[in-house]
Amino acid sequence: MSEHRPSPQPWLSPGQRWLTAAAVTGAAVVLLAAVVLSALWMLRAFIGFFAFVIWPLAVAGILAMLLRPAVLRLEKSLKLTRVRAILLLYFLVTAACVALGILLLPVVISQVVEIKDTLPDFITRAVHHLRDVLSQYPDIYQAVKSHLDEKSIAEQSAAATQHVMNLLLAAPSTARRLLEWSAALAVIPVYLFFLLETDRNLARDFRHQLTFLPPSIREDVVFLTNEFANIVVAFFRGKLVIGVIMGIMKAAGFMLIGLQGGFLLGMFFGLLNIVPYLGSILGLAVVLPIAYFQPGGSWTMVAEAAGIFAIVQLVEGYYLTPKIMGHHTGLHPLVILLSIFFWGEALHGILGMILAVPLTAFLVVAWRLLKTKYLPRNGVAATS
Repeated sequence: MSEHRPSPQPWLSPGQRWLTAAAVTGAAVVLLAAVVLSALWMLRAFIGFFAFVIWPLAVAGILAMLLRPAVLRLEKSLKLTRVRAILLLYFLVTAACVALGILLLPVVISQVVEIKDTLPDFITRAVHHLRDVLSQYPDIYQAVKSHLDEKSIAEQSAAATQHVMNLLLAAPSTARRLLEWSAALAVIPVYLFFLLETDRNLARDFRHQLTFLPPSIREDVVFLTNEFANIVVAFFRGKLVIGVIMGIMKAAGFMLIGLQGGFLLGMFFGLLNIVPYLGSILGLAVVLPIAYFQPGGSWTMVAEAAGIFAIVQLVEGYYLTPKIMGHHTGLHPLVILLSIFFWGEALHGILGMILAVPLTAFLVVAWRLLKTKYLPRNGVAATS
């Protein structure tokens, strides 16, 4: 008769097993976060070090995606070779820029002269206002009183201007930086030419390079690549059109209320909206003080300038963006703001801010594909 042996006791109790699983999961999450942050740090360092190589290539790549349909249309409709179609497009764009420059140059020069001539009055009014405010606080006012008289302000402004000019002219890196920026700008048309000239199907070539992956995963990677390209094209094409329209609306409104330099400020802060909300936020911070402190400025002009910003923003949010871009990104405004700061830091400044919305929208698409195609299958397999 066989002897009955009691079943061995488990090493860990249910509570201990749960605690162990939680600890392992937490460690895995921390490790994954560390890997992601390390990758972002290395990417940021790489972009910062090779900025003058990456910038022209990124700009040329975006322009190539935007201009390729125009090149193909010229090639097909005029029976041109690809090279001649590109050269014709270059000529048309150059001619349009020259004509626009001739048309707007007198306005721009007059606006710059106007801002330069009114700047002393602007500073004087701002200082007088600051003095009136600080006079209500005697202790603070006595401490800064000697710095708020006109003679001191003039001397300090002249000294600061001369100091900045000396730094710019004497800095050893100034000439090198100017040369780097000039070379970067000059090489963009060259990169753009070769990107437009090629007939290679990038999606097909990319698929051939990923033959080591299973077919389903390979197709998903190619799909995500094409989706990212489509998002970039839709975003920049729409944002450029919207930025020009917003700039024209703001410039017209500012000139109508008599804002100094209204045309330049309106166009600049309108085009700056290629980074969502940046043009409006910076514009309010710059335009409203000008509306109050410029000669003839008042609280009424401040309210009018703020009203122009509000009207243009409403037109952009409720008409221009839905009409031109649709709801392509589907991102909440708060998510857009957070993504601008995140990618701006992750990709070393303005490049990340410009690409923030396309990158975030791409990650949303990638997450939806992962969630709908892979996570449920793994979940079912794990519970079966």
